[in-house]
Amino acid sequence: MLVIEPTGSSCGALVKGIDLNKTISATLMEKLVWALYQHRCLVIKNQELTKESYYQFASQWGELIQHVLDYLRMPDYPEMMAIGNTEEKDKDDAVRNGAAVWHTDGPYIEDPTTMTMLYAIQVPKNGGETLVTDMVAAYEALDPNLKSNLEKLTAKHYYGRAQFDPDEHRPVPIRTKEQATTNAVCEKPLILTHPISGHKALYAVAHSPFEIIGKTKEETLSLLSMLKTHATKSQFVYSHRYEVGDILLFDNLSTMHRAKEQTDAADTPDSDNARLLWRLSAKGTPKVITKS
Repeated sequence: MLVIEPTGSSCGALVKGIDLNKTISATLMEKLVWALYQHRCLVIKNQELTKESYYQFASQWGELIQHVLDYLRMPDYPEMMAIGNTEEKDKDDAVRNGAAVWHTDGPYIEDPTTMTMLYAIQVPKNGGETLVTDMVAAYEALDPNLKSNLEKLTAKHYYGRAQFDPDEHRPVPIRTKEQATTNAVCEKPLILTHPISGHKALYAVAHSPFEIIGKTKEETLSLLSMLKTHATKSQFVYSHRYEVGDILLFDNLSTMHRAKEQTDAADTPDSDNARLLWRLSAKGTPKVITKS
């Protein structure tokens, strides 16, 4: 039986009592979709999925996306990525810790990423958390006059062009001209109205915004820094400590997230510090919403 329990943090809910290997009814999907929009992120517990069954579940949330950094894609499932410290590529600190920076997935894409999920295959004995911040709550806590001013503003985005804090790593690097030119600069509002739930949120104020239209460079950097500092206050953040079989989903239109730093690559897949997550992202609207 489906059970949805709030985490007790600003955002997030634990989902128990379902087996995603079984047929997923429209009723169940609708409950999961609306739970995601209500809680911003979900943790579906105790799953044992193959790549194919995981892929099929993720495809219910929209059109699956191939990441712009093609060297991170799985050969057999190019929309899927292996995130962690267990593979040869993860010996490079720039790859292993490229998500240890506050970001929203896909605001630098014209048709933005709407949902991301991470399926825990291996978890370290210590650390390895993912932090998710509630951008709806962060928006609602702003001064009304500031909200009014932000409503009028639009930011230009490009992968990895924002300013970064001392405790953040640089994003996973672009390595080829083709990767660099896959997505052009695009414009997104600083305050986004969710296309399905209708709630308002601060949107993508870290990682990719590099210019606020109508502002000087100094004004842009100052405002983005202030909004990022505000949005990542502990009162808005849920820290998820993985267990094997967890699937963490987040609504990219109403959250930001980051990984905790992974100091070392795992010597073997069975090492105490081994961390492996399968990542899938989608754009567009969940199929159950499209059909209704």
